[in-house]
Amino acid sequence: ANVPLEIFSDEIIFFELGSEAMDQFRHDEGFIKEMEVPLPSSEIHRQLWLLFEYPESSNAARGIAIVSIFVIIISIIVFCLETLPEFRDDVGIFPTSFQFFNHSQKSHSLVMPANIVPKTIATTLTDPFFLIETACIVWFFFELCIRFIACPSKKDFFNNIMNIIDIISIIPYFVTLVMDIATNMDTTSTQNMSLAILRIIRLVRVFRVFKLSRHSKGLQILGQTIKASLRELGLLMFFLFIGVILFSSAIYFAEADEPNTQFSSIPD
Repeated sequence: ANVPLEIFSDEIIFFELGSEAMDQFRHDEGFIKEMEVPLPSSEIHRQLWLLFEYPESSNAARGIAIVSIFVIIISIIVFCLETLPEFRDDVGIFPTSFQFFNHSQKSHSLVMPANIVPKTIATTLTDPFFLIETACIVWFFFELCIRFIACPSKKDFFNNIMNIIDIISIIPYFVTLVMDIATNMDTTSTQNMSLAILRIIRLVRVFRVFKLSRHSKGLQILGQTIKASLRELGLLMFFLFIGVILFSSAIYFAEADEPNTQFSSIPD
């Protein structure tokens, strides 16, 4: 018989069939079981956790989420603007120097070109991009500390991929600051190697883009969709690889007798 869902659920409650019957009924009808959200036992920690972790819990939490999104966007814009030729300072990243060998003293010496002024720690600390970056890092670090202190489980906190991204996104700032100070004090030949490592570390800042997914349900759903479809995506890449091998082999053997062919091998 076609019984309306509301009436059927009311009958389950009326006859006191229990929560198991209600859960089975909801499962059979395709209802998604609501996940229980773990909350801290302390009232202060609970309020802080809801304030920084669940923007929909209150207007204040929504305002903090808006501020966090604004800071993330500012940080990404600064990261991109630093690469423009008008603002880029290559001396601070990888200074150009020439190494000479002194035959009389039998030693090497590093000489900077006359038209290049080395970047000092004073100019780094007064750089507008550095000041904006510092302000963004202060907010990220404050937000991370509050959520870590107020979280209901420290183990689950570090198992959350979003929290790991938050930690990775602020580590390059402190590493860069320490290495900037070290390279300004170091005049040996190891300076260039340190600055090359520094350039790679700065690349990690691009992971701040993923911080936006914390405040976007659409990006979270997309991430869960990709995670659930990894096997299908792997199968797709496998068939794509087979297609590349087949067609590249066909083109290579078709052009094998041509003297001026551009396909000298299958990888080409």
